[in-house]
Amino acid sequence: MRTCRLLASIILFLFAAGVRPVAAADVAVWVYDFPRWSEGQLEAAVAALPAGTRHLYASMEDGPNFLLKDELRSADIQRLVGVLRERSGILTHAMIVQDTRWLDDPEGARERLTQVLTLNRARPDRAFAGVHVDVPFHTLEDWECGGIPERRALLQKLQALFANMASAIPPAGKDGSGRLQLSAALPWWIAALPGDIPEASPRRFFESLDEIVLTAYGDPGGPLVGGSVQGLLSRLEDARLWGNVPPGKGIRIGLATYEYASVGDLLATAKELDMALGRQKAYRGTAIFHATGGYGAPLTASLRGLVQDAGGQPVARARVKIGRRQIATNRCGRFVARDLPTAGVTLEAGGFGFQGVAVPVAGLAAGQELEIPPIVLHRNP
Repeated sequence: MRTCRLLASIILFLFAAGVRPVAAADVAVWVYDFPRWSEGQLEAAVAALPAGTRHLYASMEDGPNFLLKDELRSADIQRLVGVLRERSGILTHAMIVQDTRWLDDPEGARERLTQVLTLNRARPDRAFAGVHVDVPFHTLEDWECGGIPERRALLQKLQALFANMASAIPPAGKDGSGRLQLSAALPWWIAALPGDIPEASPRRFFESLDEIVLTAYGDPGGPLVGGSVQGLLSRLEDARLWGNVPPGKGIRIGLATYEYASVGDLLATAKELDMALGRQKAYRGTAIFHATGGYGAPLTASLRGLVQDAGGQPVARARVKIGRRQIATNRCGRFVARDLPTAGVTLEAGGFGFQGVAVPVAGLAAGQELEIPPIVLHRNP
């Protein structure tokens, strides 16, 4: 009896403190081979998914081909969507827009969304639960090399893309059900930008999106973003991220398999995130990148630098050679080299009309990115 009273007191305290207990991880998983699954493979494919999986972001592309335009392929895919929901309770979200070219083709993206809506109307028993978008705008040179005006312009394009897609989605039925959900992957650091770029505010994205999936991971080999709940929370417990999320909208945290030693380590981190972020009404759970991803990628060193001339101007398309690897600077003279050894590294830089220069590099460490001082090239006499 005393134990029961103690448990009841703890639960009342949690509710009084505004903490929402989380029963179990609500996990989403990116899946890139979904169209190749068969009903015969379904049981094994589901068993291979992480425990707690409730949603799939399933790619509907095969290279440049949009598979839902093909009547036979789309029928097979829809059948699989229905069987998956009926047998396992897993909802499928069609991933239909996955690269930066869609920033300049919002009507093309809307056409793809319209195809999903058409299929859902034809077979509501096999309907997609949502549409997922992954447009990595921050990988473009306009983001890397641009100032605030250029970055604002990119985000405005991205939001115009989302708004155009959202406007094509019919409202929910009278009972509040049946509306296709629109979600998008965004980098975890988006909340730190609104001071200079108001368009980066999560609130602005929620004008169109139902769910934001924050990709809280780095590239394979490092530098690490995830890997531990402490590292994640230091980045994610940000009032700018969780404040003023509209009712009914949500945020999911994306984790990458390669930043964790095993599926057990990843799911343990997901569970800790559920406990730590469960007090946030907008928290929806985690998303795992991706279904067939490997665990425990070895940490490697990375190098970031700038090549400029004697007058301090960036040298675009300069040649940067490290060992047998050769890369070129972007239009603002910047470069990044990954997967490097941590000792005995010498960098060679040069370019058309410039004298070459060799730069010894020290301080490389596995799992970290080293930014070196600008490399100065002198023009040929």
